Amino acid sequence: MGASSKATGAARITLSAQARAGRGPEDVVEIASELGVLGWVREGEQGALTIHAEGADGAVAALEERLGVGGEPAGAVERVKVEGHEQFAIRGVPAGPFRVLRRAGRSGFELQLQVDGEPRAWTLPKGPSMDPADKRMAFEAKPSKPEPGEFELWDSGAYEQGGRVPWPEAIERGHAVFVLHGERLSGGFALQRTSAKPPKWLLIKRRDERARPGSDVIAESE
Repeated sequence: MGASSKATGAARITLSAQARAGRGPEDVVEIASELGVLGWVREGEQGALTIHAEGADGAVAALEERLGVGGEPAGAVERVKVEGHEQFAIRGVPAGPFRVLRRAGRSGFELQLQVDGEPRAWTLPKGPSMDPADKRMAFEAKPSKPEPGEFELWDSGAYEQGGRVPWPEAIERGHAVFVLHGERLSGGFALQRTSAKPPKWLLIKRRDERARPGSDVIAESE
C-alpha cells in the first residue's frame, strides 16, 4: 500500500495573491512534505495559488494553519474527496519537450516525451487523436533519430507531467497522465499499458476543454 492509503481527509485550498504573502509553489511543496501531506499546487488566476491537500486530518489542518487560510474569506477551504495521490507536486510546470514524428509516406507516427532527461517513445500506427472516444494503439519503442526524408516533425512543444503517481514511476506502473502544449495536440492525455510482453499501450485523449469529439486531427493536417 502506498502513502496515499493513509489519507483520511482532503481539502481544496485557495490562497489569494495577498494571502499567499510571497509564497511560491515550491514553498507549499516544502511545507506539505514536512507535514506528510500529498496532492498538488498550481498557480491560479489573478496571482492565487490553488492547492489540493490530502492526508491525515491533523496534517491537512496543520497545512491550512501554516498557510494562514483561517483569515481568508469563506470558500477558501473546501472539503473534497481523497483522490489517492502518492506525491505532492507542482502542476502547470513544463516537464520537458515532446514531439510527434510522422513517417515518410504517411505510414505511422511516433510520440516522444523527454523524461528525466532521456527520450521515451511510442509508435502510433494510426496516429494521435483529439477525440476521447478514439483509443489509439501505441507500442513502446526505442526513440527514432530521424534521417533526412525519413520523418517529418508533425507536432512539438512542452508537456506537463500529471496524475497521482510521480514520474517516471507512473510509466513503469503502466498509467501515465500528461498535458501537451502543441500546435495540433493540446490538453490532457493518458498512456495506458494493456500488455507487458510485448509492451502495448493505448494513447487516450482525456475529456477536457481541449477535447474535440468527432474530429480527425490527422486529416485536418493534410
